[in-house]
Amino acid sequence: MSLIRAGLQRLSNIFSGGQGGVLSRFITNLAPIENKAPEETTKDVISTCNKLAQASRNFAIIHLLGKQWRVTDGDLLVVEGYWPPNIGDKIKLEKVLLAANKDFSLIGRPLVQPGLVNVTATIISKGLSHTRTHFKKKRRKQFMRINFQRAQQTMLRINSVEILNKINEPPKNEF
Repeated sequence: MSLIRAGLQRLSNIFSGGQGGVLSRFITNLAPIENKAPEETTKDVISTCNKLAQASRNFAIIHLLGKQWRVTDGDLLVVEGYWPPNIGDKIKLEKVLLAANKDFSLIGRPLVQPGLVNVTATIISKGLSHTRTHFKKKRRKQFMRINFQRAQQTMLRINSVEILNKINEPPKNEF
């Protein structure tokens, strides 16, 4: 018990030390950092992101029929519910919540700027889901019901996820 009490006392001495506590001790040991103007730093970051956007595999989080999906090139999505497009139609998914690759992310508030990210997909098939059994029973009442349910499904192939415009430029009008 006395060992625990002594350990706690040492910790309290470290955190309540008279010379600014733990954080100031750690910060003073670090090497000085170059002070750049914030405008130069943001320009450097944006130019780096513009180079990286074309270089690696992009992914996006899209909003589709009330759900959010993480998609990359070549993914298959099975979406439940009625959806009007026919088989073979190519569509552009415009509700992009986030677009990123392994080096950086573009986060929308709530959606990414229109025209910045292009997510295209093709409808592969439409059909019904597997049969789901819905069973009801009331004990000692001789009541029993069995219902079978099949929901409509649409299968999509994601063709591409591209970051089109350069970041931090005004959107291009597509009229």
